[in-house]
Amino acid sequence: MIDFSKYKFRASQCHLLMVGNIGLTEKESERLKHLVDRKMDAVIGEGKALTSNMDNEVKELRIKLKLKELPKTMKSELRKIWRSERHKRNFSFTNKYVQKGLTQEDEAISMYMLYRNKVEGVLTLFTKNEELFENDWFTGHPDILPMEIDKKMVGFDTKCSWDLDTFPFHEDKLIATYEWQNQVYMDLTNANEWITAACLVNTSEHGLNNEKLKWLYALQNKDGNPDTEDHPNYDSYIKKCRECEIKMIFDYDRFVELYPYHDLEISREEWFGEGYNIPLAEKVVEKTS
Repeated sequence: MIDFSKYKFRASQCHLLMVGNIGLTEKESERLKHLVDRKMDAVIGEGKALTSNMDNEVKELRIKLKLKELPKTMKSELRKIWRSERHKRNFSFTNKYVQKGLTQEDEAISMYMLYRNKVEGVLTLFTKNEELFENDWFTGHPDILPMEIDKKMVGFDTKCSWDLDTFPFHEDKLIATYEWQNQVYMDLTNANEWITAACLVNTSEHGLNNEKLKWLYALQNKDGNPDTEDHPNYDSYIKKCRECEIKMIFDYDRFVELYPYHDLEISREEWFGEGYNIPLAEKVVEKTS
């Protein structure tokens, strides 16, 4: 037997539990009340009787209200948790987007601190968090330790956008995944608010090489890899490598500083001449919970 009364949910998985409705939605509750009121009015001769379709609708809504089934997404997550605990397995999930977030976390924290100091003019010194917080219900590992600002405890979390296409606009709402994660972090640390900073940081050298390798393999043929000038697909390969650099690098000098031996296809003069660099002021979007 597994005692799930002692199970603690991870902050990152809580958005999968806080979805849908148990029982009726607000709209369905209003609809049921409207139909029942109409039926009662008809009984006392003050309104029209329900149609057969409406009668069936009332029955279905009452069944849903009584059964109060868990939403499908929540049930799927709970089933996965049960199986993980029962068989001592960790169903880890990763992809290139998650990997960038992990490898570039320090870069994001450094850039966000620089943004607050230089762009917002707010003297900020972040302390990277190494502690796993937990209470009776949750566990979580925020990127940065909360700090006191204007007599409030404020927490921070950074998110590394994959590219400019996935980088949010200032007017966009914080997605539910991060909103629920923030709520858990606040519960764990007793913070009064939590700021999520989307950061447009460079990919790592490894990440850039992986994207280039995809094109190396895609364009190879009987003549071998297209990375030599005598290969018929050489020009196409170099073009794709340049596109990868433009897509995945946002601060040219910082990339060269960290990876001085990486052979970039685009020179510094061309990069800045074409205006590919993105200013620091446009590389951070903050959302507050």
